[in-house]
Amino acid sequence: MKIVVVNNYKEDAKAQQAISNLARCTGHKPEMLDYKTRSLVEAVRGKSPDLVIMTGSNFMLSKSDTRTVFQQEMDMVKKLDLPYLGICFGHQLIGAAYGVEVADLGQTVRAFKEVQLLDNDPLFAGLPGTIRVTESHRQALKELPHGFRHLADSSTSRIEVIAHKTRLIYGVQFHPERSDDKNPHGRTIIQNFVNLAVKA
Repeated sequence: MKIVVVNNYKEDAKAQQAISNLARCTGHKPEMLDYKTRSLVEAVRGKSPDLVIMTGSNFMLSKSDTRTVFQQEMDMVKKLDLPYLGICFGHQLIGAAYGVEVADLGQTVRAFKEVQLLDNDPLFAGLPGTIRVTESHRQALKELPHGFRHLADSSTSRIEVIAHKTRLIYGVQFHPERSDDKNPHGRTIIQNFVNLAVKA
C-alpha cells in the first residue's frame, strides 16, 4: 500500500505529528509531499500512490490569497483520478475544488465532539450512529459540493463528512488521525478508507 500525504501545515512539527499519527492509524509508512511542492500534480502522479491523504492546516481558505497558494492542490483532486481523504483543511480544499465557499465560524472549535452519521456508508463500517472525534477548526464549508453526498453533521459543523458520488473522494471536517484508545472511531474511519482504496 503506497500512501502519499500532502502536508498543508506551515510548521514542521505539526507536519511530522500528522505523518506519525497517520502511520499509526493506517499501519503503513506514508510518503510526504508539501503543499508548496513545485508541480504538485506531476509530483503526486510520479509517486503512483494507491491513495492520497490531505492534511489539516492553520491557513484560512476563506482568504483569496490562501486559495491561490493552494490552487495546485485543488487542481490535483480534479485532475488525478485517485482515492482521496481530505482531513479538516484538506476536506475544505476538496469542497473548494468543487466550487464551494468556506465560511469563518468566528471561533475555534477544539475538543472531542460527537458527530452524527447520516448514511450507512462503507467509510463508517463497524461504527455506531454517533461517533466521537477530535475537532480543531474555525472554518467550514458553507454547503455541500455538487456531485457529493452529505454523510455526517454535528452541532458545530453542518458539513462534517462528504463523499463524491462516483469517485473515491471523502472529506472529513474533524481529525480522525488524532484518535486514541479511549476514542478510537477516527482510526476506524481511516482504516476503512484504506480498505476501500485497496478494493478500488
